[in-house]
Amino acid sequence: MCGLTGVILGRKRRKRDELVTIRTLFTGLLLLNQKRGHHATGVAVLRRDGSAAVFKRPVTASSLIQADDYWQALRLDDSVTVVLGHTRFRTRGSERNNANNHPLVVGPRAGTAAGARGIVYGTHNGTVINADELFRKFRLPRAAEVDSEVLFRMVRRARNDAEFKSMLALCVGSTSAAWVRGDKPERLRLLKGDMPLDAAYAPRLDAVFYASEAWMLRSVLARQAHWVIGLDAFTLSTFDARDLLGFTQQDVFFLSPDAMLSPTR
Repeated sequence: MCGLTGVILGRKRRKRDELVTIRTLFTGLLLLNQKRGHHATGVAVLRRDGSAAVFKRPVTASSLIQADDYWQALRLDDSVTVVLGHTRFRTRGSERNNANNHPLVVGPRAGTAAGARGIVYGTHNGTVINADELFRKFRLPRAAEVDSEVLFRMVRRARNDAEFKSMLALCVGSTSAAWVRGDKPERLRLLKGDMPLDAAYAPRLDAVFYASEAWMLRSVLARQAHWVIGLDAFTLSTFDARDLLGFTQQDVFFLSPDAMLSPTR
């Protein structure tokens, strides 16, 4: 099991103290998710021009936030759209190879606006049991050892949601995930499958926070007015920074272990 967390910021002019609050809340969620994964931790900060800062290391969340590079990556201003966070529990692929750690970066060289087109920044909780088979079937390139990579390769390959959903339907395993495309930096996609994932909207901050467990959001946002956003199982939600409350949700399908074990009716 791994921990997912992050925030998408609505379009508004923010004072410095508000940006500090958002950074503090995100860091709190990252620390709480450490219980779900202690082998590696990472963050990705997306900006409106498609550029990104990615910082990940094979350490716990409590160790990562002590690094100057963490706070350098987490410099927030009004150009920031989405922050992705992940705490990894190693299953497949050594955490010593940083390419295996999340956020995964799939596509051309990341970090610049010029290279933004076609890049996918993604975090995943779960296991795609038939990842090797899917890499071969769709002739997808591979840069890491983790099965999670196949999910974001499919995101990048698919021309639209319908095509992605048809590819996802061939996956066997357990999945919840979050990702952002570099060419659409104001759109956060949250895939809640059969693994936990919850979200909440904080109106004063005009921001949507998400985490792997609802109690984490309740704890960190306790002093912020907020309300829970219903993320149904086996749905793909799309949040746009230009209208956070106008998010959409569509059904998805893949074969989870629970479904495989259920008796036929």
